Amino acid sequence: MRTPHFSESDEAALQARLEDWIDQCRTRRKPVRSCFLSPSQQEALKPFLPWDLAYRLDGGCAEAERKKLILAPEEDACVSDIVCLTARISDKFVQVKHPDVLGALMNLDLDRSQFGDLWVEPGRIVIYTSEELADYVCMNLTRIHKLSIRLERSSMMYEPVVKKQALTVIVTALRLDCVIAGLCRMSRAKAQDWIRAQRVSVNHKILDECDFLCHNEDTISVRGYGRFVLKGQRGQTRSDRIVAEFEQYV
Repeated sequence: MRTPHFSESDEAALQARLEDWIDQCRTRRKPVRSCFLSPSQQEALKPFLPWDLAYRLDGGCAEAERKKLILAPEEDACVSDIVCLTARISDKFVQVKHPDVLGALMNLDLDRSQFGDLWVEPGRIVIYTSEELADYVCMNLTRIHKLSIRLERSSMMYEPVVKKQALTVIVTALRLDCVIAGLCRMSRAKAQDWIRAQRVSVNHKILDECDFLCHNEDTISVRGYGRFVLKGQRGQTRSDRIVAEFEQYV
């Protein structure tokens, strides 16, 4: 059941796959659906989307991160094949977490690109996948981390619970290295090393430019520290430093 996939860092391979999907759609005049794409892959594809075909990105729910690209000759044909699978669980005796679910799926010889968002919430596991895989997963994924489960198709598309908290940080400037230093409480030199080591992304794209200027609503991810959204500036300190407001994913 494993399907070919591409590395997130290999933009050339990603663009080649897009060209193949576009050619299929133009030749067959039928909808073509990609595998599930990470946010960075989605951003990398956007500049190359065709003008002569209808297209949309869909992950099954409004707040989905991982989404499929759907290409079609006409807008009405951009129909999704995404299915939501759920299983009721009791976490009284066994704690199941996201890595447990993902590991169980990988043990079925399935690739990560065949699944969209998945998570564990109180009393429930939620998995987004494709129509063609839904029955296979329901039949074969019956146990996760010593817990027996029964996956079923859901007529309801569940939304992940996203928790954020307000965070105020004082920075010398809105340059990326200054922002990372303030968010992660590290020296500017270390922040620059972190950026050059490709451990920082802005709007789901890895950047190695320390002098990149951050703007309101930019999403900044720092490996090992989390994800933040720049909401704006509250003002300045007496020493002319910027008081910046962020939302931090928790």
